[in-house]
Amino acid sequence: MRRRLSISICTLILLSGIIGAQPPGQPYVPLGPPIPLLSPVDGRWYFRGDPTRPCFVETIPGPQGPRLLFTNEKGTEAIGWLSRDGRQVTIPSWNLVGTLRSNALVWPNGDYWAR
Repeated sequence: MRRRLSISICTLILLSGIIGAQPPGQPYVPLGPPIPLLSPVDGRWYFRGDPTRPCFVETIPGPQGPRLLFTNEKGTEAIGWLSRDGRQVTIPSWNLVGTLRSNALVWPNGDYWAR
């Protein structure tokens, strides 16, 4: 009897925590699978492989899914994304599509960012 009572109380406490965490009037919706926090291009890069000219790529969450924040060697930032096959990056505001080749992001004009 005591054991059943203890289990019931524990269950009520757990359920009240779950229910209390939901916004008022909103149904409980379980979270889907986690979105990867890092892409294969995340991290520090170097313009033309020069360690004195760092560039960066960072994955940031967005309403349509994760996006990439690119920062070039001059400190200019732009939003872009990685193709589904993981081979190209697109940066619309720079009017640029780069190709991922091993440890380099190669740009159409022949420049590159290397690790």
